[in-house]
Amino acid sequence: TCCSACANVCPKKVIEILPNNINVFVQCSSKDKGVAVKEKCSAGCIGCMLCQKNCPENAISVIDNIATIDYDKCIGCGVCAEKCPKKIITVV
Repeated sequence: TCCSACANVCPKKVIEILPNNINVFVQCSSKDKGVAVKEKCSAGCIGCMLCQKNCPENAISVIDNIATIDYDKCIGCGVCAEKCPKKIITVV
């Protein structure tokens, strides 16, 4: 069980508490546009929307330049991770 204290106090809001039963997650929290992300990070979301376009359950959306998973819809198939050109979506 997680108390969420770290997420609540993080000044940059980069810590996200995820449900225990998930197996797909986005390893980036930058809301910068793709060009800015590429300049600063070799493994950041560039907002290309390939994950969103290929998700069979419409469980992933690019919101504020970052891939966001709706865990109520996600079935853990991994298509989003497979299609991500930057490999920032992980299936465990």
